[in-house]
Amino acid sequence: MNSSNNKVALITGGAKRLGKYISISLAESGYDIILNYNSSTQKELEKLLKEISATGVKVTPVKCDVTNITAVKKMFAVVKKKYGKLDLLVNNAAIFKRTEFTETSEKVYDSFLDTNLKGVFFCCQEAARIMLKSDNKISRIINIASLGAIENWTGFIPYSLAKAGVIKLTKQLGKKLAPDILVNAIAPGTVEMEDDENEYIENIEKYPMKKFACPEDIVSLVRYLAIENKYITGQTITVDGGKSL
Repeated sequence: MNSSNNKVALITGGAKRLGKYISISLAESGYDIILNYNSSTQKELEKLLKEISATGVKVTPVKCDVTNITAVKKMFAVVKKKYGKLDLLVNNAAIFKRTEFTETSEKVYDSFLDTNLKGVFFCCQEAARIMLKSDNKISRIINIASLGAIENWTGFIPYSLAKAGVIKLTKQLGKKLAPDILVNAIAPGTVEMEDDENEYIENIEKYPMKKFACPEDIVSLVRYLAIENKYITGQTITVDGGKSL
């Protein structure tokens, strides 16, 4: 059992891209981190673990494919055994790629729904089981949705459907789990990453701010919802530089 008085956060897909920035930021904010990963290389993982450990918090890496519900249950069993509590779940794990509607197979469709929605549902379920038994006054769940759930991205239909489901799930759980657990979602537009291949980058002129988001634009909102917010629940906050306007 964890002897630390730190709060505990689990970040799915926490070793890559946006998840990596969220993991580091929450560690810097004093959270002990359960770092969920699946396809990260050992080198990538070791580098990140070293960076998180340097902040002085505890970090526990857990390999888990969130589409495998048995594995999800085992991951949360690790949380319960090692920490005995969970203050924050960030559902970040997702797959994103272009899919032509007329050529989308059942396997491809299922892969989007399984990773981007089913995994979120069951991670929320397992987290809530721990959180509702906690002595914490308020626990928190933050779901990373997408602007694609709000706009009609016709080149990304299965992805957008799954993310729209995440927004609806956020509303349902915001109501169901109040007042013990605050549940909110963040819907980013295009986020520029250092290691991006820029395969799907949009026309920047579509953004009134004339720039794309950087990871910190999303991460700062995660911190606010995780640390400062004590009243907002069931909401999806769009971070898109005004594109949806």
